[in-house]
Amino acid sequence: MHISRFKVKNFKLFQDVEVVFNPTLSIFTGVNNSGKTTLLQALSLWHECFTKLIRKALRATDNYRRNDYILGTTQDKYFDQINSVLSPNFEDIFYQRDKNNKIELSATLANDNEEITICFKISSSGRNYVIELLDYRSYDFHKLNSFFQNLPSPFSFYYTSPSSAIRQIERFVTPPQIQESIINRDSSRVIRNRLYQLFYNTSDPSLFSSFLEALSFILYNRIQNMNISTVSQMQKDVTVLFNFKHNEIDIEKDIALLGSGSLQIIEILLNLYHPSSIQKDLNLILLDEPDSHIHREIQSRLLKILVQFSQRNQIFITTHNEALIRSANLSNLFHLDGQPTGIYKTIDSNNLIAVNSRFSGIYPSQVNPVISALGMVSGLDFLNAIESDTLIFVEGADDAQVIDILLKQNISNHKKYVYWVLGGVSEVSERILHYKTVFSEVKNNQTLWEKSILIIDRDFLIDTHQSGLINEFQDKINLKSYIWSAYTFESTLFTDIPKLARLLNKWLLKKGANVDVNVLENELQTNYLNYQSILADRYNDQKYEKVAFWYKNLQIKLNTILDNKYMKANDQQLNTNVRQHVNNCFTNKYLFKLMTKDDVETVISAALQPHGISFDVKTEFIELIEQVDISLWFDEWNFLNSI
Repeated sequence: MHISRFKVKNFKLFQDVEVVFNPTLSIFTGVNNSGKTTLLQALSLWHECFTKLIRKALRATDNYRRNDYILGTTQDKYFDQINSVLSPNFEDIFYQRDKNNKIELSATLANDNEEITICFKISSSGRNYVIELLDYRSYDFHKLNSFFQNLPSPFSFYYTSPSSAIRQIERFVTPPQIQESIINRDSSRVIRNRLYQLFYNTSDPSLFSSFLEALSFILYNRIQNMNISTVSQMQKDVTVLFNFKHNEIDIEKDIALLGSGSLQIIEILLNLYHPSSIQKDLNLILLDEPDSHIHREIQSRLLKILVQFSQRNQIFITTHNEALIRSANLSNLFHLDGQPTGIYKTIDSNNLIAVNSRFSGIYPSQVNPVISALGMVSGLDFLNAIESDTLIFVEGADDAQVIDILLKQNISNHKKYVYWVLGGVSEVSERILHYKTVFSEVKNNQTLWEKSILIIDRDFLIDTHQSGLINEFQDKINLKSYIWSAYTFESTLFTDIPKLARLLNKWLLKKGANVDVNVLENELQTNYLNYQSILADRYNDQKYEKVAFWYKNLQIKLNTILDNKYMKANDQQLNTNVRQHVNNCFTNKYLFKLMTKDDVETVISAALQPHGISFDVKTEFIELIEQVDISLWFDEWNFLNSI
């Protein structure tokens, strides 16, 4: 179970904001006062509203049975205090501090294929907050009772704020008091009590040792082991004490002497290793700037632990720390801009930003605008490449955009990709050895070159040369490569015309036009086959000479870096090879091996023309590729699943 969507109206700086959460880990970035902490407070307040209103029905009505759990009654809705939001004045929680702006907090929870939405309304009556379930009289409480398995307390909830110190003396308190401190964002005052609960957890004695193991990994990368222990006993002591040792030969010291960063890690881990004898439907963990006092490498290891635990907890983090942002997957990152209205999704849902068509070099990542907005400067692009999982060489900026869109279709793939735009296939022969020399020396776990792959267009290459070059790049310069079987990436769409028809249908529906898929397929097939005559006219004697000349230049250039035994031929042989290749394409109807991107535009536009629609490959091709899903995946793209 997880919160999939969260809507906030008229709460503090948010007038009308919606966030589409990641089901496991959501990391919110932004400058100061952009709404990061406000969003956590809104989540906390939603949970507080739930706990304040949940109760058993004393009698049956039209929308619930006796003893069903319901959220409030018409009378039990007045509260003089809200604990989850720290505000000195009564009006502070309302948008523009205007009590007439009624707050609405709406959470949509998803469990497998089922969803439920719970929306609370907060208004004022004198100096009381009025908290109500929106549309109480018509709400489906039958669904509420079947959706949750552990009512009246389906959530465990932990909210940790940055802390740099703990109290010198800490008295024993009860579990409800511990929970109250956590919700009130004052959890640092009960760290020892929480450690005590974990230390003497009888339901799972191994939990505390697992806690220490994770702590040692984050702080020391397991080079040494942190030990924490106590001799305090709740039955006979007033205060609770805990001591620590950095290693076996260290002397014991009170944990108050630990650095602020270590204390912060301990508090965060206490949220993950919390002992609980009561099963919950959903564990919610809110961490406000968990990285504020810790080193870059520790931040990276902390994130690994958080990702690990996010499989059974939904975790929300605020940060404006570049190291943590860089360590995170784009599918977990949200950038808040401080606007009172809008919808936020992960930055991974955004396409690569558009660049000049003549651009070359490392394509700017989606994370670049985030880091730039935070006012941080560094070699952004090159750092992206070093910290990526795969560096992909492509010919043009448009190739980077479409490949990135396709790689996102695999939702279980969390790799980081960076694209190096060569600016043309000639760059492969002219500069690739320079890249190899430099990138073989730049290392972060593995060298940049070891995680590089080259993806280029086929252009005029005949079949044997296409496969031969792939082998040559691997054998001679240890560079994995792929060359499309179609003339260009755009041409790959015509490797499967029925699928292209369905893709176009989906794209047209989004634009408000409904054209029957079968009609589209017939139009595409007819215009595709008719286009052979145009291609036949193009490939005249003069064209063959130009292609042979292109081949000769490519052969000379590639000979500087490859043995290139597959392309060694004189002008006459090359001319003959090209003629055979073209004739084979015509015979087998493999026109996609000869079609340029402009040809793709012409054929698609001709198929759409009877319906009053045109297609511009330069401006609308990206829109078309954005409609690709698993059912519209072309076999030609399968190799992307392996990188």
